Amino acid sequence: MKDYVVKVSENNTGVLAVLGHAGVGHVHSHSGFVQDDSAGFAVVASIMKEAFKVDTTIRTVTGNLETGSITVETYEGGIGTSHTRRGLTPQEVLMLKRAEGEDGIYTQSVAVKTFGRMYGQGAMETPVALQGAIALAVTDSFCKKSPHKIIATQEKYEGLIDKMAGTVVDINGIPASLLLNINGSEGGIGPAEDNEGNTAIGQKGEIMRFLGIDGVPNIIVESKSYVPALSNEIRCSTFLFRGQELIDNTDVAKSLADAASELKFPYILKYDSLPISKGYLENATKIFARKIIKLGERLSGTQSSTDKTSIIADIARLISEDAGGVSFMSNDLHDTARAAGIVPGTASVMSLLVPEDYINYWKIPILTPEDVEQYMRIIFHAAEKLQQ
Repeated sequence: MKDYVVKVSENNTGVLAVLGHAGVGHVHSHSGFVQDDSAGFAVVASIMKEAFKVDTTIRTVTGNLETGSITVETYEGGIGTSHTRRGLTPQEVLMLKRAEGEDGIYTQSVAVKTFGRMYGQGAMETPVALQGAIALAVTDSFCKKSPHKIIATQEKYEGLIDKMAGTVVDINGIPASLLLNINGSEGGIGPAEDNEGNTAIGQKGEIMRFLGIDGVPNIIVESKSYVPALSNEIRCSTFLFRGQELIDNTDVAKSLADAASELKFPYILKYDSLPISKGYLENATKIFARKIIKLGERLSGTQSSTDKTSIIADIARLISEDAGGVSFMSNDLHDTARAAGIVPGTASVMSLLVPEDYINYWKIPILTPEDVEQYMRIIFHAAEKLQQ
């Protein structure tokens, strides 16, 4: 039985804000990191769905062999279209139909169920493009259901499929501003996530200011992820709350941790995992590039077909996995916003860790309705603490 009530608010701004994004195609990163980077999108969309009673079930998915486009339509009438850089095969067009009947809120989960797995950075364009089209269709569903209550970006970002939509809801009587955020590159080659978190760039910044997000505590909802350094120390799915001491709003992290404790959900609270380290991403990009160069140099002097194949496979693995850890954000923005896109002084981040045995079986994290329900309950309990 639900212990919360979410309704459309009559307020124009909230006393706190919840932000969640879909990093379209951001599945892998460096050092064995694997995630569902659309957990934040699913959580915020679920809160909005609770308030606006929107049907986000996927009605149809169509692929166009001539243009390489994928179009998703929900039962609410929301439509989202994205494109694949190298086009679609007839077999892929048939496989797209497997997504019909699924809840579009779970963008990466649906794409993985449809094609078996996903890689970003141009390695697997069709599942990434499908994920983007689903996210756009879900967002459009909210806009069509309540055009006077949902404010959304209208101008297209160059080279990106980015879209944001925000509103205000009452959570157990507490007004909360919500921001739904899609980040992805055209062609299904993502990720490119300068607009993730609560970075206030361009149109997104205008929506945030309109909803008062820039002046209240922010909860940034992040991924369901396997992080070797932490995941290998836990035995079950465990929430992770992060806010860098003296930099971020650690009251938010503390409130989330207290809420999880009261709800008896396993959690880890860290105040030291999001330091500002200027030049970090630029240096990481150079280190990654040197790895590619080294493999290229080895390849240039190789005669054996077996050796060439092995080296090329190593390059493919680096591109499809580790490259996600350097391509997702611009270097200068990372100098302050860091990996989760946090404006200093405003927010803390929540995510869900999976243990080693989970990733050994599933290979790629799959977000579930049960996960989202736990995210929501923690947020709603934390909202009461933050209001106080």
